[in-house]
Amino acid sequence: MSSAFTCLYCGKEKQQSESSLEHAIPQFMGGEYAPKIFQLPNVCKTCNNNLGLWVDASYAKSWFITNYLAEAARLLCTKSDDPGLPLRCMGRAQIPNLNVPDGHAAEHWIGPSGETVTWIRPHDERMDSYTGGNPIDTKKKPSVAYFFPVSESPEKHALGLRSFHRALDKRKARKILCAELRDTNGAAVNPKIWGFDSPTPDEETDRDVIRAAIHAGNIPVQLSVNTKFDQRFMCKLALGIGYSLFGEECLSHTTAAEARKGVWPASDGTKSAIRGTSTLFAGDTPFAKVAGYPGAVAIIVMKTGPSWSMCVSIDEKLPFIIELGPGSMASQHVNPEEGYALLLFPYLENCVELTMAALIAHRLEVMKHPALEQIDAIRGAAAQFDAQLLATSS
Repeated sequence: MSSAFTCLYCGKEKQQSESSLEHAIPQFMGGEYAPKIFQLPNVCKTCNNNLGLWVDASYAKSWFITNYLAEAARLLCTKSDDPGLPLRCMGRAQIPNLNVPDGHAAEHWIGPSGETVTWIRPHDERMDSYTGGNPIDTKKKPSVAYFFPVSESPEKHALGLRSFHRALDKRKARKILCAELRDTNGAAVNPKIWGFDSPTPDEETDRDVIRAAIHAGNIPVQLSVNTKFDQRFMCKLALGIGYSLFGEECLSHTTAAEARKGVWPASDGTKSAIRGTSTLFAGDTPFAKVAGYPGAVAIIVMKTGPSWSMCVSIDEKLPFIIELGPGSMASQHVNPEEGYALLLFPYLENCVELTMAALIAHRLEVMKHPALEQIDAIRGAAAQFDAQLLATSS
């Protein structure tokens, strides 16, 4: 085995001791459950760490992606004791008289049944557009999250509670329940039994301030959006997917060089010449309906004119398209006539790999795909569960 390798992302020669296992498809998209061909050994630790924080997180924690992933998960939730749904971020909360320490921000989130969550967390100005802030800081630095239930329905309450705790898993957060717990005899119950902390006097004050804002129907929010949140990520994913499917041949063309320029923009402002259409400019085109799937992160690879191109969408929405290389590239994993499709379901910890032709045939009900039939059955059960929740009185 050679003692050196060329890093896929930076293109620099590195010693073998600097290599790290990289998921070409990030975990937030369901990459942990993707086929093993998408596990890459030829990525250096520096790229793995820096790109995870500044490129993957810039895309994953943008307001658009955070909320669309939450909506996609809801299409697959079938019961109240599921692991919990992602919360939806409304933006930075501007609540009068709320004590937000210097270097912190108050964020307003909504639970699956309308629960209000106010999270006062560390704020990093460099990541102003990241929902949830700097993911490293929130794991290490203390924060406080206030949870306001909205329903006495056992099903709604159980799902909201699980969703809240899941959202703060591995975060260094104090959890404050903003409701009284009582047993069947009316006696007060310690909130610790539900995983909450006893509030300090200052936290009691903040709790009352947030409650007053909720009752007044006045929680103004502010959104910070980076309109270029996806551009480096598109290039990084193109390199990872292209190499996983087409191997070294993918790196021998100018497209890969331009993708690297996009991942690591030049200091002189020179832009990558790679061809593609970013998320905010592609819009919710009809193509996303064809090259996507309800509840899925869809990665579609197919020939478009003289090139191989990749389309990525979430729940049939927010597509972006980027070139992978010339159509002359061959792959044992990709049918040149029928294309390639990978549907990832992070909430189900599952994926479905098939051809683009098979995906279209299933969607048109010309020829059903067994694995997608199982997903469709889950979606049907989730729709029934959601309808039951909506019908349940608060």
